[in-house]
Amino acid sequence: IADIAKTANVGIGTFYLYFADKYSLYKYLLLEYSHQIRSSIAIAVKGIPSRKEQERVGIRTFIKFARDYPQSYTIIWQSLQVDRKLFIDYYQSFAAHYTKGLQLAHEHGEIDEGDYVTSAYTLMGIANFVGLEVIMFEENLQDDQTIDKIVDHIIKILEHGLFK
Repeated sequence: IADIAKTANVGIGTFYLYFADKYSLYKYLLLEYSHQIRSSIAIAVKGIPSRKEQERVGIRTFIKFARDYPQSYTIIWQSLQVDRKLFIDYYQSFAAHYTKGLQLAHEHGEIDEGDYVTSAYTLMGIANFVGLEVIMFEENLQDDQTIDKIVDHIIKILEHGLFK
């Protein structure tokens, strides 16, 4: 706590006005990143009529967010070690919102009927692991133009399938 307060240039007492302990701070950061990610995606896809284009823009927005805030991955993934329930709640909540969008896309005839929960986790997994590729494994992929090409390839796979 002392190091956190020092880095933030506040007194330890001031820290405790806002957070009871390190866990409270951690939970706040996780929820804040969750909100920022969802908000960024919602703003980016607002007004886009087709689900396919929403996916394209949403995945691109997520990857660029992860590129710009790589510590978000650390906070999210470490939640599994800090408090497994936080990790589960984070992903289940994200999937629940995603599932609603997929159900709506089906109602509009844009996607086939199916297991929308599994579809949501599949799409989340694609974005999550391609995001890891871009920000951690292949740092030469971080420019906007390259990210756009990667996202176009993802959409091609989603649209046409991977297998012959």
